[in-house]
Formats: sequence, structure tokens, C-alpha cells
Amino acid sequence: MTTTYSNRFLHNREIAPLPTWQRAPIVPLLASGQSSPSLSDLSVRLADKERAMLESYSVTRSFRLPAKMEFCRLAAEWKQETYWDSSVTQKILHPSYQQIIGMGPIAVGWILQALRHDADFWFDALTAITGEQPVLIEHAGDIQAMANDWLEWGRLNGYDS
Repeated sequence: MTTTYSNRFLHNREIAPLPTWQRAPIVPLLASGQSSPSLSDLSVRLADKERAMLESYSVTRSFRLPAKMEFCRLAAEWKQETYWDSSVTQKILHPSYQQIIGMGPIAVGWILQALRHDADFWFDALTAITGEQPVLIEHAGDIQAMANDWLEWGRLNGYDS
């Protein structure tokens, strides 16, 4: 039985190296008095540790970072890749920004923390996740004032930390 390991990569990064026995050349193990085996008869006896590793590895289908780390990774990727974009539409349609929105309410506190440190275009994400729009009309277009309106909303809704 041949098993393929196509789930070794996540976002083009190797999440687990090939086991040492998979990189080594396959050497047939012959019992005494046995003739030369055909290719279908070739087998390698795995040590118990390697067998257990293989079984646990084949069960692993994906790898996920903890939510906070995933948020930080996505936010950094979004900022880096949209830093020079002058279009707010391009910024908010970026895949990393959309994935942050997809994280749902768990991301609200982290977005508000990001706003506290650096006023940026998090407003559409906050509106999409919360369904709220606390920005006053007279503050439209003033990034710092808009951030302050959202931070005040956060304080009133229990996002003090």
C-alpha cells in the first residue's frame, strides 16, 4: 500500500519534514533462504517510533495557528502588501483583510488593540463583524477621529483591555 503525503505543506511552507526513513533508499529485507524479491515484495520494517510517527502524521490533515497568532500574521501580511495602495477598496478587498473579517467576533478586540496603536483602515472590518457604525458623520475622512469613535464604542461594549 502506497501512501502519499500531499498535506505536508501549508501556505507553501513545509509544516513537517519527511521522516528519515522516507528519504533513505529502500533496502529489501530478505528472510534467509528467500529468493530475490520482486518490486511488489519489497518492504521495510519500521521501528515502532517511526510507525507511530507515520500513523499520527497520516491522521494530521491540517495545521492551524492559535487564533491570536493567525490574526497577527494576517494583519502584518495585509499591512505589508497594501502599504503603498492609495485605494481603500484595494486595501479592504485584500485576502488577508477578508480572512480577518472571516474570523468573526473573536477578532474585534484585537482589531481595536491595533487601532489603539496605529489608526488604520480597520473600520470596514469592524462594521462587517459587528454590524455597528459608531463613527460620527463629522468625523468621516479623519482617520484618527474615526479610530477614536471605534475605541469609544469598544469601551462601551466591554473591549477595555
